[in-house]
Amino acid sequence: MAGKHPKDEASARSSAGKPVSSVSLTGDDFPAQFVSVRAMAIACALMPVLALWVVQSELIWYSGHSTAISLFFHVTFALFLIGLVNLYVEKKWPERALSPGEMMTIYMMLSIAGTFCSHDLLQVMIPMLAYPNYAANPMNNWEVVILEHIPEWAVLSENKDAMNGLAVGNASLYRPDILLAWARPLAFWSVFLIALVGALLSLNLFFRKHWTEKEKLSFPIIQIPMMISTGLDRLLKSRLFWLAFVISGTIDLVNGIHFLNPNFPHIPIVEAFLFQDYFVERPWNAIAMTRIDLYPFVIGLSFFIPADLAFSCWFFFIFYRAQLVLASAIGIHDLPGFPFMHEQAAGGYIALGLLAIYLSRQHLIAVGRSILGLPGGADSSGEPMSYRAVFILFAACFGVLLAQGMLLGASLWVMIVFFVIFLLYSIAIARMRAELGPPAHDLHAMGPDVLMHNALGTRALGTGNIAAFTLFFWFNRAYRAHFSPHSMEGFKAAQLTRILSRSMMKAMVVAIIVGLASALWAILHALYIHGYGGRIAGDAFSAEAWNKMAAWLTFPQRPQLAATSATGIGLLFALILGALRMKFTWWLWHPVGYATATSWSMERLWFPLFLGWLAKSLISRYGGAKMYRAALPFFVGLVLGEFVVGSLWMIYGTFANMRVYQFWGW
Repeated sequence: MAGKHPKDEASARSSAGKPVSSVSLTGDDFPAQFVSVRAMAIACALMPVLALWVVQSELIWYSGHSTAISLFFHVTFALFLIGLVNLYVEKKWPERALSPGEMMTIYMMLSIAGTFCSHDLLQVMIPMLAYPNYAANPMNNWEVVILEHIPEWAVLSENKDAMNGLAVGNASLYRPDILLAWARPLAFWSVFLIALVGALLSLNLFFRKHWTEKEKLSFPIIQIPMMISTGLDRLLKSRLFWLAFVISGTIDLVNGIHFLNPNFPHIPIVEAFLFQDYFVERPWNAIAMTRIDLYPFVIGLSFFIPADLAFSCWFFFIFYRAQLVLASAIGIHDLPGFPFMHEQAAGGYIALGLLAIYLSRQHLIAVGRSILGLPGGADSSGEPMSYRAVFILFAACFGVLLAQGMLLGASLWVMIVFFVIFLLYSIAIARMRAELGPPAHDLHAMGPDVLMHNALGTRALGTGNIAAFTLFFWFNRAYRAHFSPHSMEGFKAAQLTRILSRSMMKAMVVAIIVGLASALWAILHALYIHGYGGRIAGDAFSAEAWNKMAAWLTFPQRPQLAATSATGIGLLFALILGALRMKFTWWLWHPVGYATATSWSMERLWFPLFLGWLAKSLISRYGGAKMYRAALPFFVGLVLGEFVVGSLWMIYGTFANMRVYQFWGW
């Protein structure tokens, strides 16, 4: 067992081996249990395999982007296969079948590991560390503009073979000099990443009890994994499930064949309708890039999220598009970026973080009293750690982040502001996923560095801070595969399956260590074979940060008052939306919809969200709760059919060493 708790040890042993069908998850009707060693072993064994699969698909062939949506489909596919095998084991050897808690432990650990090898974390960091020395030449003058301001030990330097091999490929990672060249920068950034994850995990521990036990938030994203873990046998007996599974699976099968053989017919799903074909004159050409996609899995996921969120997402998407049309009609051309939609969204994210803190204020005050040893403090007996220990962990991790930022050349006050904004983003993302479960969230190119640059300008920041911002680009480019919501969902899964939170946290720590090691190996291994130069992703996004740094230092910019004002307006507007929702139960417009509607993801998701919202609204209105429950298997089938067939295409592409059809398209 992965932990000891004398009071529950006997009950843990008695329930650990219960088969899926014999465990009810509707209440506290079976005793708390520990995370089993075999569940952790299965997850750890799968981590390197799944990491390599994700890297090959997302980074090398750019043909599947599991980590760009909230529910990682490569993890869901693996859980589904494990569930099928577990059903067979349950029939043959019931005492050996995995329990729901073990299934969800595997899911949680694989999801956390997936955040490290994701499209928005180490897939960007590894090429980025090698790029500046590799790409520097007399024409761009990067040796003066960039490299003089970057510590040599923070990036890959000196070893030309290591740089060239990563960029071009056809090389071996497993040479001593290559491994030694990577040892120094990876040691620094591994410590940084562990401190970052430790700070995020600490924040989750402050909110965990209030969100999962007091507010009892629904955590829509884990509902399908929970159904796989607790009732897969019932799901497989549903005709509606198989009908939807066949529909979405057939679409992907047909389109996959069409991708390999264009003469074969296809079913239009991605870019089913393009506005640019019809909206060619002002002011309507301002929304010419709008598109309609028909992703079945998004329609399925929409059925699990609250109807008001789905409504808010597509409503505010149209709201932002209306701003573009209005700006074009008025003829505003001398203010680049107007109406600053992404800056508005950044303000919305900050507001969501502040609202999450406000809604938990009484619990957080009690936590503070507990930390200070004052009467009336929160009870931490059921927590993985005492609140005082959590605070010490958070302070230590936050201090490491500040110290490492200053080692990179940044100022203390800049690092404090930077990480406070980042943590507010993190709280916002964890809360929106816990309460509402949007299918995706990203906020591209609106990290704390951009907000501070807009507010202060390049001269006030100075080269040291700009250099640190550049080196932090890899975890601020977008926020799709964020660690915070996945770890919080793990705590919710522990509550639903009656696993001790202390034991689940130990499994999370194992997932962090093994997941980080697996991601580093998979990315380096794949890139030294294939290279990142000339990839479809454009040098694996490694050039974005360095080009921005060169531009900021070569052409200093003043503070951008209009962009900063838009962020403030977005913050205020989202706070007003949140206040109205708290005051009026009938208020439909949710601040999460406002914050997420400008994103790259929402441009592709808005219409499937509309269809899912429409289906859920009609079924709930005219069929009631009974019809809603009866329809659930159909919408689960839409998700799993696409995830299974889409994952099989990804696996085929990995083994065939080629690009294949991607159902979640670019």
